[in-house]
Amino acid sequence: MQFKYKILAGALTLLLIGLFSYYIKNSSSPATDSPSFSEGINQKVKTAFLKVWQNYSELHSYSFELVQKHLSASTMEARPVIDLGDLFSNKRRYRINVAEKVLDSGDLLISDLPERVLEGWFAHELGHIIDYENHSNLGMVVYGIRYSLSDEYKRQREHEADSIAIRHGFRAEIVATKKYLLHNDFISPTYQAQLKKYYMSVRGAELCPDERIPVLPEVNL
Repeated sequence: MQFKYKILAGALTLLLIGLFSYYIKNSSSPATDSPSFSEGINQKVKTAFLKVWQNYSELHSYSFELVQKHLSASTMEARPVIDLGDLFSNKRRYRINVAEKVLDSGDLLISDLPERVLEGWFAHELGHIIDYENHSNLGMVVYGIRYSLSDEYKRQREHEADSIAIRHGFRAEIVATKKYLLHNDFISPTYQAQLKKYYMSVRGAELCPDERIPVLPEVNL
C-alpha cells in the first residue's frame, strides 16, 4: 500500500511539473498568431504596420490584432482588450482599429497615405500601447475616464505616445506624419486644431530626446 502511495505521489509530482512547464512556456513565448489582421485590409497598410511592429519587441508576447472598421471620431485608435473576468488580473490583449479614411479629410483613404506617414502613425499608436503597460487592467478604466474628461491628461498621454515612438527609432516618421497632417489643405482646420492642441508639435518631435531623461530630485543647498 505504501508503495502505491509513492507511485501516486510521483505521478502527481510529474504532472505538476509538466503543467508548470507548460504555463511558463505559454506565458513567456510570443503569440504564434500575432499580429492578426481583419479580412480585406490593404497590403500597403499591413506592410507599414509590420515594419513598425518589429521595433516594439516588448509587445510580441501579446495577442494583437489590426482591425479596419468605420470610426466616427478618429482615424486610428489603440485599445486594450480586457475581458470582465480579467479586470483584476494582468491578462489582456491589444487591438488597433483603423478607419478606411482619414478623419475630416474628405475621401482620403488610409491606404493612399505616404508610406512614411503610415509608419509614423502606427509608431504613435503602438506608443500608446507601451504606455498602457504601465497600468493595471483596473487602472486602464481610470485611464480611460481621465483621458475623456481632462484635456491636460489627454495632452500628456498623446505627448508620451510620441516620445515612446521616438525612443523606438521613429523620429523621422513622427515628424513626417505631423507635417503631412498640419500642412495639407485637404485635412480640415478643425482636425488640425485638435492636433495642435493635444499632440507634440513638429519642433517638439525634432527636439525630443532619444532616451527617457530621469527626473532628478531637488537639492536644497
